[in-house]
Amino acid sequence: MKENLEHKLKNRHIQMIAIGGAIGTGFFLGSASVIKLTGPSITLAYILGGLIIYAIMRALGEMTVDKPSSGSFVEYAHLYLGTGAGFVAGWNAWLLFTCACMLEVTAAATLLDYWIFIPHWITCATLLVIFGSVNLIGVKYFGEAEFWFAGIKVVAIISIILIGTYLIFTNHNVHHAALQNLHDYTHANMFFTNGIMGFLNSMAIVCLSFCGAEFVSVAAGEAENPEKSIPKAINGVIIRIILFYVLTIAIIVLMSKADTITTHTNPFTEVFAKFGFTNSADIINLVAITASLSALNSCIYVSSRFLYRLSLNGQAPKTFVKVNKKHLPKNAIIFTLAIAFLVVIANYTFPAKILEYLFAIITVAIIINWFIILLSHMLFRKHCITTSKDIKYVMPGYPYVNMLVMGILFIILIVMAKNSDTSLSVYIAPAWLLTLTIIYALGSGKSRLKLVNKIEK
Repeated sequence: MKENLEHKLKNRHIQMIAIGGAIGTGFFLGSASVIKLTGPSITLAYILGGLIIYAIMRALGEMTVDKPSSGSFVEYAHLYLGTGAGFVAGWNAWLLFTCACMLEVTAAATLLDYWIFIPHWITCATLLVIFGSVNLIGVKYFGEAEFWFAGIKVVAIISIILIGTYLIFTNHNVHHAALQNLHDYTHANMFFTNGIMGFLNSMAIVCLSFCGAEFVSVAAGEAENPEKSIPKAINGVIIRIILFYVLTIAIIVLMSKADTITTHTNPFTEVFAKFGFTNSADIINLVAITASLSALNSCIYVSSRFLYRLSLNGQAPKTFVKVNKKHLPKNAIIFTLAIAFLVVIANYTFPAKILEYLFAIITVAIIINWFIILLSHMLFRKHCITTSKDIKYVMPGYPYVNMLVMGILFIILIVMAKNSDTSLSVYIAPAWLLTLTIIYALGSGKSRLKLVNKIEK
């Protein structure tokens, strides 16, 4: 079956979706944990993470330009790795971004605590209703909302860089602290606060920060001109990461000692408030909330499209393939929102642990998705060689880059397995993948039986 979605996302929407996908809760909330784990070497962690995600996006971009699809890497896994891999990839991706919806609303509620405490379950329920409605109105409205949300994030981060740089050079207290910190960081034990293991542990949270970079490929299925907009968006990924992550974090660890930053908070707000710039801290916290809402908006969009693609491939109930008059997969959106509403119950019953659990689940699911993208790309290349097909947007370094990145991701999983905070999610992952495989095998077995019975009749 062919997709029946509208192509209403313009080039400017695609560019901002790419930016918005790279800046979310993992950056504003997760960076505090990374700083605590590895100290100022967080800058190196984000550079390495940036190179990893750029390689993955180039592999994904190559397949996307060749065949734009709202199913993104799920469709490519289906085409090049087989229907079983497509089934596993699709449901894993749906789980990932549905959990990401839960994470983003919880993060927004947590950041709101800086000003006023509202029970998190109330905030979560309200935000899911609002942004679910935005996604049900029309794809162009989703694109427009994401354009402005991402725009706010970009302006804010550039402002943090400019204001932070200005304070470092002009404010006596900040300047003195920055010089002292810079001197201390020249010592290896201060630069790598918890040694090489701390650095490797930080990479798991860095991976979470880049959750959403795949959004641009999903949006290609509803883009007006994907051959032009997708390469442009992906080519800018590495530049955006250096600007938005590395420079911003570098300024924060210069302004304040890494070991004084508390976890489970927004370090940008904390550092500016520490020096008495409360107005700036208020603005930064508002932007962090905006970032979470932007990511929530995108996660609802992406997870519903994956469910739509699964249904289109006959791997999810047929009801999810139906679109309304606006060519929106309404049932897929509503079902995704219904499952995401479980976070309301979670925030009511065990609010203290929900962020920790979601962080761990999402990180492992991301790494599984990235493995699938890189493997799909390798089979895609073999397909192109066999069929003498021209590649319009070539990923450099194939296949060595694919193998190198997969090796690094495997090391990160091993490190996560040895960390008490993340080990459970690593051990659950094989069980989750096995469950999906069994469900697929049982489902395909029933399909074959129905076909045999039909032929015999």
